[in-house]
Amino acid sequence: MSNKTNLAGRLGLVAAMLCVATACTRDIDSETLATYPDIADVYIDGFASDMQYQAWGKPTNFHTDTETKYEGTSSMRIEVPAPEDPQGNWAGGNFYSTMGRDLTHYDALTFYAKASVSTSIEVGFGNDGGNADYLVSLNNVKLNTNWQKVIIPIPNAAKLLAEKGLFYYSAGMVNNDGYSIWFDDVKFENLGLVAHPEITSVERPAFPGSVEVGQLNCTFSLPNGSTQAMQVSPKYFSFVSSDESVASVEGDSITVHHSGETVLTAREAAGQIKLRCYDYAPEPTQPASQVISLFSDAYTNVITANMNPHWQYSTAEYEEINTGKQHVAKYSALNFVGIVFDSAVDCSNMTHLHMDLMSLDDVPTTAKFALEVQNGTKNATYNLTPARNADFKQNTWCSIDVPIAILGSNKNVIQLVLSCEGIQNVLIDNIYFYKK
Repeated sequence: MSNKTNLAGRLGLVAAMLCVATACTRDIDSETLATYPDIADVYIDGFASDMQYQAWGKPTNFHTDTETKYEGTSSMRIEVPAPEDPQGNWAGGNFYSTMGRDLTHYDALTFYAKASVSTSIEVGFGNDGGNADYLVSLNNVKLNTNWQKVIIPIPNAAKLLAEKGLFYYSAGMVNNDGYSIWFDDVKFENLGLVAHPEITSVERPAFPGSVEVGQLNCTFSLPNGSTQAMQVSPKYFSFVSSDESVASVEGDSITVHHSGETVLTAREAAGQIKLRCYDYAPEPTQPASQVISLFSDAYTNVITANMNPHWQYSTAEYEEINTGKQHVAKYSALNFVGIVFDSAVDCSNMTHLHMDLMSLDDVPTTAKFALEVQNGTKNATYNLTPARNADFKQNTWCSIDVPIAILGSNKNVIQLVLSCEGIQNVLIDNIYFYKK
């Protein structure tokens, strides 16, 4: 099983929104004819005939309630289970249309919500149960015992000609106990005053091939004058590259051609994405028959591992970059991190561990990157410094080869440990044991 899949949590999210005030205007393609029904309601005292429900977490967490409601005859009630519940202690669900809806005439999903205790939940739309091209997520929505209206802006409604994912929720226990949440009057609206989308500017590494922009945060001005922060899909954007020779854009596809820098801006929002484009790490030359690989596109990866077990006091964040051609690991805010193997790896026939490393930060003369190979009782350690390797500098690949003879007769390796001094952000590729 390949180990080169970064699980970004339950929902990976990104993108932007169209202004309806002074900054920009909605631009709907008049040549595309909508062939799907224009239906605004998700739940108004019941569901439309095209609605389906997919439970997450505890499968029976959803009910209808005729006693507690904001208005009308009923509401949706969600029972977040207690930790001892055999069906799980998390409640989530997704409401989607079986045929799709034309939502181009709306600028927000709105609903009323309350809970039996003070809590925070996640809500959104754009997940149809199998596709999330236009996913929008609103995290940390605070609820209490009073009804409140929640507004989730639509980033660019012109994209939603046939949207199936209409509403989802996710909630966990509070104070080690279960509780209830109610949703009512869930519908799409045209409020007319949702405006001023702005992407939080970010800087991303990229490599020749296609680029997944990843998660982007975006803020919007709401009719009451407050600001809403969300995560949305990049497919809402039409990007423009400042240097098409480095990276070009066609539709929602971004392609990197060679190393360099370019800035991506969206026509629909303020903010920018800076791409720093790099060459790939050198191609390994060791024969596959003499390699046990963990993370490399040059070999079949037979070692599986947790690339960031979130050890206490570790600040490291892990991301796997998939360019469509190769995979590269990225660690951010790295002080130390473990790469814990799912099972011990017999390296008795191997002599070295190889790793390719690039620092994304300026490398001072006092910087050090340490790589440890551990069998549970002994460590084989390599300390990389600028004095030891002249290639240990910003934006340059350097190779590390750790002799593992010091492990002695016990070469059943259980984990690697990486640590940094003077730098925090690195790219890593080609992690494998080999026989020299």
